[in-house]
Amino acid sequence: MIKRLCLFVLLGAGVVGTRAATPFDTSPLGPAVATAAAGPARADAATGNQLAIISGGYDALLLRVHLIRQARVSIEVQTFIWTNDECGRLLICELIEAARRGVRVRIIADHLVSAQDPAMTAFLATVHPNLEVKHYRPAMARMRPTLLHKALAAVRSFHALNQRMHNKLMVFDGAILLTGGRNIENTYFDHSTEMNFRDRDVLAVGPVVRAATASFDEFWGYRHAVASADLTDVGAIIARGTFPRYATRADYDFGGFFGTLTREADDAAVIQARFADRLKPVAHVVFISDEPGKSAGYFSHTARITRELRRTLERAEKQVLMQTPYLVLSNPAQKLLREMQDKNPGLRVRISSNSFASTDNLLAYSANYRLRNNYVEDLHLEVHEFKPHPAALPALFPQHVLMAERAAPRIAAGRQKRPPFLCLHAKSLVVDDRLAFIGSYNLDPRSERLNTEVGLLVEDAGFARELRDEIERDMRPENSWVIARRNIPLRLDAVNGLIDGILSLGPVDVWPIQNTSSFELRPGAAEVPPGDPAFYRNYREVGSFPGTEGLLSTKEILTRIYKAVGTPLTPVL
Repeated sequence: MIKRLCLFVLLGAGVVGTRAATPFDTSPLGPAVATAAAGPARADAATGNQLAIISGGYDALLLRVHLIRQARVSIEVQTFIWTNDECGRLLICELIEAARRGVRVRIIADHLVSAQDPAMTAFLATVHPNLEVKHYRPAMARMRPTLLHKALAAVRSFHALNQRMHNKLMVFDGAILLTGGRNIENTYFDHSTEMNFRDRDVLAVGPVVRAATASFDEFWGYRHAVASADLTDVGAIIARGTFPRYATRADYDFGGFFGTLTREADDAAVIQARFADRLKPVAHVVFISDEPGKSAGYFSHTARITRELRRTLERAEKQVLMQTPYLVLSNPAQKLLREMQDKNPGLRVRISSNSFASTDNLLAYSANYRLRNNYVEDLHLEVHEFKPHPAALPALFPQHVLMAERAAPRIAAGRQKRPPFLCLHAKSLVVDDRLAFIGSYNLDPRSERLNTEVGLLVEDAGFARELRDEIERDMRPENSWVIARRNIPLRLDAVNGLIDGILSLGPVDVWPIQNTSSFELRPGAAEVPPGDPAFYRNYREVGSFPGTEGLLSTKEILTRIYKAVGTPLTPVL
């Protein structure tokens, strides 16, 4: 009896001694996780959640490193782009260290524009059993397909080659979620010496995380998500053993970037102030996502996320505020906006997007430029185009001074053309100051019907107002140009608009004169919307391509060419 009792005590002590700790119990985010875990069991994961908007690139990277270090059970990562630069290597190093301490790490990266390095991929495939990597739709099952391989893949199925996974998602211990617009590359975290993205994530703690995990598992099991070792060229390198091994942090070459950041990631006071204190309960939030593959045909007409966002827009009564890097509205999207305005005369639709000077995608901007007359004259949209060096640059890009110092010798040596600038990449929506969306979805046909997307749809007035304030700051006159009708005399705008409208219906659009242009606020003048009687007194025209280096730059010429011949390409931009 005494032996049995002693055995019971020893076993009990062992159980207590090895009991799993509460998730994130050593993190300032732990109380929010514990509150969610202690809440009543809910069939509906839409309530009982806390959210925080994460806009700064440096903070976005800091938070990711902190969460990776705090995870104890599992980490799931989904990304459209993973680049082998300093930020990409920092995160992969942190994930490998997590795997070595027992965390199961699963990564899915879209293959098309991520780093295609078979040797590095072979290292990741073999570095630790706890770390697994899959690649979404790799062409001909190769990490680095040749042009011939890509051509053969296109002949076999152009849809399979063209349909991509645009999801951006990180889930930690099934308890904390990060989603939004950011991929994994220096440009998304304020660590680029040239282009840096003005982007946005949302941090979520609560039952909604379960839906994100389920979506990840759906993609993980997808037949076109291929494990690294199953890629032909990677498998051959693994068999030969001819790939580098990264044994220490120094091997990853962080370029002297992350001394402060890696210390702050373990600083409880910093994490508390920048993230934990900003978490706020929201009334209702839903994680929305597309299914892998999006559709069986070339374009999806029943995509999950497009359907949900359409329903959200249809609830608008007074105003819609959108932010998107690419403004290429399909015919169904334009039809929806007309129907909304017919239903609610006076509905105000404002859009923040990239300017010619800030865009990272000239083809997409050329389509926007071609459709701009429709946006302003037919749909009555108020379009604000983000400046590459907005007045709010110090607040939006605190790393600017450091990146500019690093850029100077590169520019002098001819290794890059421009000093650091901002490019809008956030994808967000606010409806009537009560509904909000933050995710990966662009206002273009690819997101609408081709690429898979994810995001959080939030119904909460406080959250919606906070998001509205951020977008409106980007749209202020000192930070964006506004697009409006040119002040053309003698009613010639009607004639010009008729000619341009007719020619734009064909496959070639060569009419060079637009009824719309970019405007900026005159010094000391009051801000008014386009259409106000005082608009032309208060604003001055700055041309169709403000920020151009000289007259008819190469970039401007290409934009005009793409506008002229790019109509058939608009659905796949």
